[in-house]
Amino acid sequence: MMKGLFPVVTNSDFVFPDTIFDNFFNGFENPTEANYRVPQVDIEDTDKAYILTTDLPGVAKEDINVSYKDDVLTLTAKHEEKKDEKDDKKKYIRKERSSHTFCRQFTVRNIQKDGIQAAFKDGVLTITLPKEDPKKVAEAHRIEVK
Repeated sequence: MMKGLFPVVTNSDFVFPDTIFDNFFNGFENPTEANYRVPQVDIEDTDKAYILTTDLPGVAKEDINVSYKDDVLTLTAKHEEKKDEKDDKKKYIRKERSSHTFCRQFTVRNIQKDGIQAAFKDGVLTITLPKEDPKKVAEAHRIEVK
C-alpha cells in the first residue's frame, strides 16, 4: 500500500500515519506479507509523557526490541513457531499459527530519550516516553556568527 497518499495525523510532538486505510484490510491475508504483522498500538498523551501500549501475545520478552533514534521510536518483535520432531508426524487440516515479525515506527519529537522506559507483563508492552520540559524546547539554540 502506498503510504505517501494518505494523511498524517499529527500532534505537536507525535507524528504517525493515519492507519484507517491499513485497518480496512485487516483480516485479509496478503501472501507476500504472511509472516509480517503490524501490532495495534494505543497512544495516551499525559501532561508529562506519551504512553504506548500494545498487545504482543505469545512473544517472549527477549524477542522484543525498542529503540529511539533521530526522533523515531521503533518497536520490533518476533514470535517463533515452536517446532519439534513430533510436529513432522502430525497431519493438520488447517495450520494458521506460524512465526511472525512485528514492526511499528513512530516519529516522536521533544522526548527525554534517556528517560524512555519499557515494561512487558502478561503479553502487554507499555512504553513510556517522558516529554521534554516545554521551556527547554522553546529556547532557541543561538549560533554565533563569525
